[in-house]
Amino acid sequence: MQRLLLAAACAFVLILCYFLIRPYAEIGINDDWVYIKDALKVAQTGHISYSGTETPILGWQLYFGALFIKLFGFSFTAVRLATVIEAMATAFVLERTFERAGLNLQNATLATATFVLSPLYLPWTFAFMSDISGVLCIVVCSYMCLRALEARSQNSAMAWISLAALVNAAGGTARQIAWLGALLMVPSTLWFLRKSRRAFLVGSIAWIAAVAFVVAAMHWFARQPYSIPEPLPDRIGFDLLKNFGRAVLGGAGVLALFALPVLLFFAISLRSWKRYAAALAAVLAIAPIHWLKIDKWPANVAYNAITTRSFERLNAIAAEETHLAAARYGLRMLLTGATLFGLLCLVLCCFERRRGRSAAQQEATAISWQKLGVIFGPFSAAYLALLALQPAIFDRYFLPLLAILLLVLTRFYQERVQAKVPLASVSLIVLFGAFSVAATHDNFALYRGYASAIDELRASGTPATAILGPWEYGGWTEVEKAGYVNDSRIQVPKGAYLPQPARLLPANCTQWFFGALEAMPALEPAYAVSSSPQECGGQVAYPPVTYRTWIAPRVNTIYAVRLPPSFPH
Repeated sequence: MQRLLLAAACAFVLILCYFLIRPYAEIGINDDWVYIKDALKVAQTGHISYSGTETPILGWQLYFGALFIKLFGFSFTAVRLATVIEAMATAFVLERTFERAGLNLQNATLATATFVLSPLYLPWTFAFMSDISGVLCIVVCSYMCLRALEARSQNSAMAWISLAALVNAAGGTARQIAWLGALLMVPSTLWFLRKSRRAFLVGSIAWIAAVAFVVAAMHWFARQPYSIPEPLPDRIGFDLLKNFGRAVLGGAGVLALFALPVLLFFAISLRSWKRYAAALAAVLAIAPIHWLKIDKWPANVAYNAITTRSFERLNAIAAEETHLAAARYGLRMLLTGATLFGLLCLVLCCFERRRGRSAAQQEATAISWQKLGVIFGPFSAAYLALLALQPAIFDRYFLPLLAILLLVLTRFYQERVQAKVPLASVSLIVLFGAFSVAATHDNFALYRGYASAIDELRASGTPATAILGPWEYGGWTEVEKAGYVNDSRIQVPKGAYLPQPARLLPANCTQWFFGALEAMPALEPAYAVSSSPQECGGQVAYPPVTYRTWIAPRVNTIYAVRLPPSFPH
């Protein structure tokens, strides 16, 4: 009962965060506007139809979002509640998975809290993106695989491994990369069940059925109008290898940064002051090498990792144009130094005498390291390889690998250093969580500001197509008017994409602000919303919208500005 209560506590902490953040904004955030639009179509028609920018299949996620529309009526907030429920389920199952993988109760709870409150996870809990759905699918699959290995009867092992394959096949329809659970975790588990003939046979049949389902689903998705299947490269070249290196290096930076609360467990537990001095000396020796731009690792070494335009307030710790009052360079160096220090302390702990339980005692109560390596090793390698095929690598793509890293680090600490993680580490987890909550709160405040500024223009009789807001607003308007976004990657139906003439802008207009207009030919913008009253043609006679954030500057303003009269369509 205590185990279930702590797992539930990890889930319900998200409810507390919900009320602190107040994630209400009747406008899209990042890419969730198009997924919300698709969920609305499902609620209205009962069928999936795409809008021109979707690379995930979305599958069951759309039906789950449509359920909330049916229950509460349509609003962006109502649909996003579906993701909150998914995130809570992920937290609950992850804690149980960590325990099944050998962590004791306290360590499993703290490792789960590190994941749930991470700036890499918490913000996406409140947006209708496919990242949380994908993580949930992977975590459930790994839990079921571990249960199959621990099963005391062939019938139980047979049931768990079959469920792992079939549930992952269905769950991966939300985010295709989650199918690596069925494609790799399940056969890796079957290898250990090969002596249980009935479990191996039935599990293999379930795996073959899952693979067939995956192939059929991919074929179906490629034939859907306005869907955007991502093609595989036709050859392995230098660019692909370079992208793989970028994914590995960027992933190392992202994962080390967001695993920092666990890495510093090892710093807290070092017994020798000489080892502390050696670690600090190594960090200080690296610090002056400015020409290596070490301040940007691990903060933003990967392309588009850590900071994105839509979530510019979310991860401002690494942004080039941060809104934080603190010195940007100093803050980056502090995070980088702390991360390197934690990694060095991890290495130094390997040379200290074992203080945890013996290997024999550990083996008697937990899945062995060999089994964990076989289950998660091929999955992690394939996951990184698939990331290398992506044209842009965002920090949130590393979420499944963060969960695996937290498991490995915490279990290593438990066995090598001491049985329980020091409670002093809770302060580090809370610190990261506080930043996550504040930054996510500020991001929603920003988008509520955008929505209010747009509403003022609409209230004066300005049509939606005459307003240039953030990409999320423009995309929604384009789908409302034209039925789909004008994306050059659309293959079905042929000729759906219509090349657009370039729209030239004067020098005082931010170029990227209008960079996505090719995808929105239905827009004929006369006004825009901006954080600068001098943008383009200058502020128009509408009162500016003020919104407040928790991170400085606390008072922010959004203005309605006029586009140049000569701005062509």
